Amino acid sequence: MTTADQVLLSVTMLRPEEKLLLGALRAEGLTARPLLMEDLAEVVAGRTDGGPPALAVIRNLSHRDAVSVSRRLEYAGVTTLNRSSVIEACNDKGLQSLLFARHGIPHPVTRHAFSYDQVRSAVAELGMPAVVKPVSGSWGRGVTKMANAECVEAWAGGRESADAGGKLFPVVVQEYVDKPGHDLRVVVVGRTPVVAIQRVSEDWRTNTHLGARVQRVEVTAEIDKLCQQVVDVLGPGFYGVDLVEDRAAGELLVLEVNANPEFAKSSAEHGVDVAGLYAAYVAEQVASPAGMGV
Repeated sequence: MTTADQVLLSVTMLRPEEKLLLGALRAEGLTARPLLMEDLAEVVAGRTDGGPPALAVIRNLSHRDAVSVSRRLEYAGVTTLNRSSVIEACNDKGLQSLLFARHGIPHPVTRHAFSYDQVRSAVAELGMPAVVKPVSGSWGRGVTKMANAECVEAWAGGRESADAGGKLFPVVVQEYVDKPGHDLRVVVVGRTPVVAIQRVSEDWRTNTHLGARVQRVEVTAEIDKLCQQVVDVLGPGFYGVDLVEDRAAGELLVLEVNANPEFAKSSAEHGVDVAGLYAAYVAEQVASPAGMGV
């Protein structure tokens, strides 16, 4: 038996997002408490008051920790949001590209590279400019635009001097999408896109951590369709779906999906209570007689 209303909030630290979410979960009548890594041993050993928790919300900053915590809780019989398999896919841009291609989700043409020569070959195949990305990473770190052959050689030379053994492979090489100075972040709760924000920047990377401005936009039928395609593949959960408009084709592409999106700063600007909506979804799953099919 599980503790019917106990929800764990697995965290590295209580950032503004997690503080909002903790309060919103408690406002839903749930017994919610933070779970730090050192607390995990007691939970998986079954030494928790009142039995196993009903559900755990995974908000660890480290990709490795997020997968590890969710997987161990799942093996101990605890439902997690998001599931470990989903977190793993969302933490790896290469895995996402394979899923998108397999399921026909519009996505920039992407190649895996496991060596410097394969990077050179992929850039030559896709044409320049092209974009090289680490498979794992956030906030635009390590994302490089290859404008010409000199850029490719400068990237390879610098990378090889620091990683002669190639331990930081694979990387993905992606076609460059000429976007109209902005992209979109869509927050999905369950299956529902609850808010879309436009991230505007003069830089070719439109991450808010790099100074992009945000403004709320309508969730159009096209945005909703793309989000539903993503959810059909990954399953219902909590996502930040990044979309980019191909200026030449005039269509939206799914760039990537984040399983641990930040929302506190943008919520203050667009006015949508993301934490409250997510907490309400968690409460629905906890109350579901079908066993929380998340």
